[in-house]
Amino acid sequence: MKKWTITVSTAGLASALLLGGLASTAVPTMAKTKKTSNITGTITVLTNRTDMQANGMLNQYSKEFEKLYPGTKVKWETFVDNNTVQVQMNGGVYPDVMMILPTITPQELPNFFAPLNNLGLGNKLYFNNFEAYQGKVYGIATFGDVNGIVYNKLAFKKAGIKSTPTTLSQFYQDCALLKKAGITPIALNYTDKWPLQYWTDVLPDLISQNANYLNTMVSSNTPFSPNTPMGKSLNVARTIVNKGYAEPDFKNTNWANSKTMMAKGKYAMMFLGNWAVPQVIADGIPSKDVGFFPFPASNNGKNIAILTPDWFLAVNKHSKHIPTAEAFVKWEVTQSGYANYAGGIPTLKSQKSGVPQLIQFEKQASKVIEGLPQSAQWTKISNGAQLDLTGGGAVQTVLTASNFSSALNQMNQAWANAKSLIGN
Repeated sequence: MKKWTITVSTAGLASALLLGGLASTAVPTMAKTKKTSNITGTITVLTNRTDMQANGMLNQYSKEFEKLYPGTKVKWETFVDNNTVQVQMNGGVYPDVMMILPTITPQELPNFFAPLNNLGLGNKLYFNNFEAYQGKVYGIATFGDVNGIVYNKLAFKKAGIKSTPTTLSQFYQDCALLKKAGITPIALNYTDKWPLQYWTDVLPDLISQNANYLNTMVSSNTPFSPNTPMGKSLNVARTIVNKGYAEPDFKNTNWANSKTMMAKGKYAMMFLGNWAVPQVIADGIPSKDVGFFPFPASNNGKNIAILTPDWFLAVNKHSKHIPTAEAFVKWEVTQSGYANYAGGIPTLKSQKSGVPQLIQFEKQASKVIEGLPQSAQWTKISNGAQLDLTGGGAVQTVLTASNFSSALNQMNQAWANAKSLIGN
């Protein structure tokens, strides 16, 4: 997950994000048929939402788009992992509508994707020009996220926790109370790997209270040392495992099972984006029993939040139906209702979110900072070091290492070697 930055007031966040009821059952917006001569043919769309494939929502989206544009057909391809998709792209055969991988540098965007400037959206969107190069926009965010702790309020009540933690010490104390009550304090979802990305891609920024922290790593040969924000973040994850606050068999856990266990009150917390809220609710827990608060990253009680874009949609430059793929991207972010369904912040500035849990989050965040994109230099070094800081692999390495300090030293060495090879 990449980031961008401008500080916004929490009062402004509340008015901008919240409408009222949770739109967990939102369906695509009905629209009048549009007559166009060049929007036709079959397109394939890459998605990470296997749950929406299982519950039939992707099929509904296809039908609505096809109704809007007669003569079109939308097929879906589910996301496996970054490496699989990258192999497809390198081979020149990949879906018409893509999710931009975090390993793609700005300079590489024109190699794979068609520019989207002609969609007429421009400054109407949040995250505009985020995935851009030399004045051309290649990606549009599906929706925006703030990241924090999704939790089961009933689990907290059972453990005797009367309020959410505002310091890291209180967080550990609450984890101990939850464990004593027979409830798994926090699920890491180790096997899926991607849920672990927040420990290296978000928490270091929260600890440093600097949305540009990751980019500052390029000036250091030892950004994984214990006293750095990255080292401290990895230490929090390691502490959770060492103290038995994660799932009992944490190396054999996954997101699909964890959201069910949270809905049942077996798991109390997960460190994810606001998009996770409706997915937990969909597994059978009332919305009123699910909460969301900023990660208590330090002991000063002042917890910021980072506003970030979710996946970016892009159009395959080799597609045989580029106009159709472009129309689909525009429809998804402006008409489909997907942002509300996903529990996110709509990319279109004129639209509002319908997730009430964000009210609680906004009240508890001392400040909301919009993230910065990782620089091309950071991406090159990260790719060269092969640490997988944006996909969760680095956290897996730390959680299973026999020695924490040695694991950090090895990461520092890999980072320094990559810097040296690219001449930094």
